Amino acid sequence: MIKVLVVGKYNSLVHWTENTVEAFQQAGCSVGRFAINGEDRVQALYVKFRAALNGDHLSVMADRLECKLKTFQPDLIVFVLGAWLPDSQFQVAQAVCPKAIKVGWVGDNFDRTQGVFAKYMDWVFYTDTHFMSLLCEQGYEGHSSYLPLAMDPKWFFPINSAIRSDKIVYVARHSPGREQFLRQIKLPISIYGRKWKQLKLDSKHSPHDIHAYNFPLKKLPLLYASSCAVLNIKNELNVAHGVNQRSFEPYGCQTPVLHDDVKDIDLCFEVGREILVYRSIDELHELHTKLTKDNLYAQSIGQAGYKRVMAEHTYVHRAMSMLRQLNFS
Repeated sequence: MIKVLVVGKYNSLVHWTENTVEAFQQAGCSVGRFAINGEDRVQALYVKFRAALNGDHLSVMADRLECKLKTFQPDLIVFVLGAWLPDSQFQVAQAVCPKAIKVGWVGDNFDRTQGVFAKYMDWVFYTDTHFMSLLCEQGYEGHSSYLPLAMDPKWFFPINSAIRSDKIVYVARHSPGREQFLRQIKLPISIYGRKWKQLKLDSKHSPHDIHAYNFPLKKLPLLYASSCAVLNIKNELNVAHGVNQRSFEPYGCQTPVLHDDVKDIDLCFEVGREILVYRSIDELHELHTKLTKDNLYAQSIGQAGYKRVMAEHTYVHRAMSMLRQLNFS
């Protein structure tokens, strides 16, 4: 049995590390997890306490990783890089497990300092095709390939008891570009997220319904299943061409996505049949009106997208893709 160690951030907003662990388990691997911020809240507090005593949180992380590697002895180490690790952590992995295949799954934009991971990798999987040019700038000469984020059917699935409203929802982290775009939309969007407070304060001049708090993951499927559609706007701070988890997860609930025009969308969906793409505010307004006024139209997009995601875009598909590329299966 292939032994896979997944290294990443525990309990992030997108649960990327947890989804990856579960996907490799479903793919038939023996899987371990190393959470860079602690395996749970208790351990996270303990790690912070130890780091404060030592005066060096990086050495504490490196000691923990070394212990995990020696105990587990993986054949494959997958670094889920939605959070950046320092050079020392990759050095530990190389020193303790020199024969293990090491791959990075890169989800955010990176600069020269953050790109240090590349020289330690046998393969780099990237969620945004723009990251390929960044790897070239780093002088990376190893193997790399496109591998977008995905959907976990354990969390996102059709909820037959849900009653669909005509609202279009947007559940996302704040960024300046996203806020600027939302302020231009003249039709109502239900917005969820902790840092949308300023938009809420200005909401007397806005058509939007704003909930300025972190929306819990466990409630997200029901919100999607009871909505007409889900809006997606890229985070300009992290991506250039890529799709994100919001491109896939609503489809687990058979809910259509109203997506911004990013270059990678055609690599994942048939635009117009499985997903709706807007290229301007006016086009967004037109699609918003059509979705909210025509239930059968919205339903057809949601069902077509659901079929595509279940056939190609679950996290198990991503785990199997990695294993095939690395000649483990």
